[in-house]
Amino acid sequence: MSRNDGRSSRLRRRPSRTVPAIVVGIVLLAASVALAWASIARLIDGTWSTLLLGLRDWLVGLHWDDPSLWIIGIVAVVVGVVLLLCALIPGAFSALTVRNATARADADAQEHEHTAAERETVMTRRAVAHLARAQCVKLDGVGTASATASNKRVHLKVDTSLRETDDLRIRVIEDVRDRLNTTGLDPLPRITATIETTG
Repeated sequence: MSRNDGRSSRLRRRPSRTVPAIVVGIVLLAASVALAWASIARLIDGTWSTLLLGLRDWLVGLHWDDPSLWIIGIVAVVVGVVLLLCALIPGAFSALTVRNATARADADAQEHEHTAAERETVMTRRAVAHLARAQCVKLDGVGTASATASNKRVHLKVDTSLRETDDLRIRVIEDVRDRLNTTGLDPLPRITATIETTG
């Protein structure tokens, strides 16, 4: 994944904000379902639900100096500020940077200096985990493998039929490290592995 244009020399470092989006979506969905249910009930029976009537009576009885009203207002403000900050504040960079292969391979560095400065190439953490797993399963002795990746660490969980796993663990770490280094990850994440004997 890369970007190369004259407007910006850096990728926008914003996380997906999945959790706030899911929470807001669930709340809005619940409110929509409740409103639709109440409207359908009103059309069928000709009267509003007793639940809504009870809520209406409770709201009518509230006063500006009522502690319940102040608590509701404070909670609403806090939730709104938190969601607003989630939308506006850039999050931590959630991808791993890759050295510019074009600039390394080209002998004429000065000719491509400007292009290299404008280009930033990255790999997502999921792509790095897939790459590490694919390299791991190629090794002799590896039965199955799974991998997880963060910005600074790649961890592999390997199942093997071997009883002595120390040598396999070393080979897994070194082979995956060499593969990620060849890919151009910079800085290179720390590689760890857990080997489990099965069967």
